[in-house]
Amino acid sequence: MSAKKHIVIFSHGFGARKDDRGLFSDIAIALPGAHAIMFDYNEVDEQNNTITVKPFSEQAMTLKKIIEEQKQNNPDAEIDLIGHSQGCRIIAIVHPANIRKIILIAPPTDIGIDRTLARYKKQPGAIIDLNGITKLPRTDGSFSLIPAKYWQEREGDTPPINSYNKLAQSSEITIIKPTQDTVSGEQSFNGLSNKITMIELDGNHDFTHSRKELCETIKNIIL
Repeated sequence: MSAKKHIVIFSHGFGARKDDRGLFSDIAIALPGAHAIMFDYNEVDEQNNTITVKPFSEQAMTLKKIIEEQKQNNPDAEIDLIGHSQGCRIIAIVHPANIRKIILIAPPTDIGIDRTLARYKKQPGAIIDLNGITKLPRTDGSFSLIPAKYWQEREGDTPPINSYNKLAQSSEITIIKPTQDTVSGEQSFNGLSNKITMIELDGNHDFTHSRKELCETIKNIIL
């Protein structure tokens, strides 16, 4: 009797591409028996080196479609989800059913936009226009283009902790919290459901210098 197909769907963070700047690629390598599904939420323009960030509602529709397609094409498969940063919030918005395990890496607990914008305001080329198109420079030389609807939906979303707790009612949830998150800052998980497992790991928001430890931890959770 053959083993069930194992699918891991990845949900990337704000302004990133489908591999989340290499984070998801490294995790996928650590899960050799799993079929990794990575996709872009945003519109990527290679010629102009820009990424147009989609509003939460559009990102959620994309993730929902991917999950439904995988379930339809692989009805007997075991499906897990791995989200990073904002990608965790999109998973929570979709609140998918019949998912075996969900891992949330550096999930945000604050819906405000002030901290996000503060990281870019002083950078050359940054244009902040919350009623139009915001243009934010990225460390790789590209620019993120963000429409007003994105900011509106982000601030109008359900408090993240409530969303994560709701998610835990139907799936096994593990949160991996970096101890040196200078991107999101110190996040408060007050009110988090005791159904959710919390793991703290040494590392920054992307676990740049502790990627091996992160991948090993995820491997142990998933496999």
